[in-house]
Amino acid sequence: MIRNDDELEIARKNLRQLEEVLRVARTVHPPDEYPLMSRPILLEIQQRHQEIVEYLMSCAAEAPSVP
Repeated sequence: MIRNDDELEIARKNLRQLEEVLRVARTVHPPDEYPLMSRPILLEIQQRHQEIVEYLMSCAAEAPSVP
């Protein structure tokens, strides 16, 4: 759960790192091994992305109204 903008930046950095792992893995692992190897990482990417979306939605919902 992301609670502030600092944690948001950490989550974004972690997401980029996971994406980079998969980018490299595509060149290292044979096509028949890649789907099994990548599945847990892809699930982690989806989860972290969802946390980012939820945080950004909550910020919009809690933004102060302008008079």
